[in-house]
Amino acid sequence: MSFTLQTWASYVTENYMKQFSEAFSKRLEGTGITRIQWIALYYIHQNDNNIYQRELSNKMYIADSSVGRLIDRLERDGLVKRVKGKEDKRMIFVQLTAEGKKLFKEVLPIGEAFNDTLTKNISAEDLEIFNSVLNQMLINILEE
Repeated sequence: MSFTLQTWASYVTENYMKQFSEAFSKRLEGTGITRIQWIALYYIHQNDNNIYQRELSNKMYIADSSVGRLIDRLERDGLVKRVKGKEDKRMIFVQLTAEGKKLFKEVLPIGEAFNDTLTKNISAEDLEIFNSVLNQMLINILEE
């Protein structure tokens, strides 16, 4: 089989991800937050509203400096606050404010509905295979 860009897994995946991301961003219009901010709020909420800034960076696969700027914006908008660790003051926790909790409850259903639309007419078995294949591709490149 000869190489073509249209069948190169990385290229195909990136193009689909761009379209998925743009579609989700469109769904978030009017909420006051971006797709990346939605993801950050999700992880903060999922970690019992108490996550280290570095852990958030790792979960989102973005640089510490980028997550720092993201948190700056969320903090400026009154959605999160930074709290120094009790035992180690160098450790910075990120927590949702009351406003952040309220907004997250309003926007979580947008993500849930988007996922329902995205996976409509795809069996649970096919989704499991899809996730397994993507995971194996990641393992393949990490093992190099």
